[in-house]
Order: sequence, then C-alpha cells, then structure tokens
Amino acid sequence: MNTLLKAVCLAGLLASTCIADDRTEEGRRYLIRGIAAIEMAKSEKELSGAAEQFTKATQIAPELSAAWYNLGSVQAKLGRYKEAMNSYQHYLALNPKAEDAPKIRDEIIKLEYRMEQADKVAALAGTWVDNYNRYFKLEMSGNRITLSSRRTPDDNDVISTYSLVGKVPVSNYMNEIFQLEISGQNLGGKWSKDGYQADKCTIPPLGGNAEGEVLLEENKIVLRHIDTKYSAATQINVFDDFCINVKVTEQKEVERVFRKYVEQPTP
Repeated sequence: MNTLLKAVCLAGLLASTCIADDRTEEGRRYLIRGIAAIEMAKSEKELSGAAEQFTKATQIAPELSAAWYNLGSVQAKLGRYKEAMNSYQHYLALNPKAEDAPKIRDEIIKLEYRMEQADKVAALAGTWVDNYNRYFKLEMSGNRITLSSRRTPDDNDVISTYSLVGKVPVSNYMNEIFQLEISGQNLGGKWSKDGYQADKCTIPPLGGNAEGEVLLEENKIVLRHIDTKYSAATQINVFDDFCINVKVTEQKEVERVFRKYVEQPTP
C-alpha cells in the first residue's frame, strides 16, 4: 500500500472513530437528561418524558448499554412490560456477563408474569353488577380502574316518605364512582356518591376510602367502604310541599361484590 493510500485509510479510520465518539457522547447526553427527568418526575407523564430521553439515547448510540437499562426500568414502571423486556434484552446482548445480568434475567421473567396479569386485568373493562343489582361501567387506564354508575337511589341509599302517602320511590338520578388503583390483585382508592333530591329533601354527597381485591379466577371484584343510609320525610302542604327532616339511619362498612355482566343471547 503506497504512502498516499495509507494516509487516506488512516484519515478515514480517524473520521469514523470521531463520528462514533461524537455519537456516543450525544447518546450519553440524552442518557443524563433521562436520569435528570427521573429525579424530577412527580407524575406518570413526567416519567414518560424520561423514557423519551432514554429512547433517543438508544437511537443515537445503540451500543450505550446504560441507556437500554434505564429505558427498560422506566418502561417497567410505566406498565409497558413488553417494551421493558425488549430493552432489558438489548442490555443483556451488550453485557451478557455483566454483574447484574442474572438479576435482569429474573426481572424479565417477572415482567412476563406481569404482562400476563395485565392482559387479564385489561379484560375487566365492561359492565359489572354489584350485590345490590346496581350496574356499573368499568374503564381501565394503565393501573387505574374507574367504576361508575348513574342511577336512581334505592332503599339501601334512602327511604323517602310522604305524609299521608308513606314510602315513595326516588326518581332523581345520581352518580356513584369508584376511582381505584390496582397492584397485583389489591385495589385501593376513593369512592364517592353525589348528593340528590329525595322529593323535597336534599341528601348530602358521600365519599371516602375504598379498598378490596380483584379475584380474576372467580371473575369477581370485592370492594369495602363506609356507606350511610338516610331517611327523608316530606310533608304535603296545600301551598307547597316541604321537607320535614333528613336523618342518618345507618352508617357502617359495606362489602360490595361485583360480577361481570354477561348479556344473555336472545332465544
């Protein structure tokens, strides 16, 4: 190889090395930005920002194993289990003999299980009926579950009476909502029920903590919370009916058992 050719080859080698170094440095920049985003994160949205930074790092410098590791860690926290497994596998491909390789392989197995469970939980969406025969709509968003019902109050909510008439049904609608987070099979969060009119009487809103379990094998959700039952009395009057009184008749912890509603085929 003549001197000129050697010089050209050397220049090309140096250029490619410089490009690789620049690429790695730029990837490392996004890696550090991602770590900063994790340190600042106070919400899932901000944690997603960290995932974006780590993703850019892996795109710019796919040989940067730390970027793959951190990306997998954040994706796992966000419930993006399949993506997390893929990121961890990239990390292991770059560092098959890393000190933490056995731990990462175990984490991948855990993620496989979590993904299976997440698929089962996602199937929970739909209509559910509780043990009071109240219908609820269940919606999923990540690890958050919302059970909501718009219904007329029943005898477990209030006993409404009219003078000279006796017990009367309540026709006004109200909303009842459970806002929960799921961890494994455990549920925890808040329960609320709107205030409403029972004839001329006003029933106050209710709310508090709720906890329970999702029993996937039994296709059942069990929730416990403190509920209050009222009585409301309305007086008939020639000029205008009016509320005599509203009082609490019972306050206790109740257990709500929800089962998935399956519409029966029309014969």
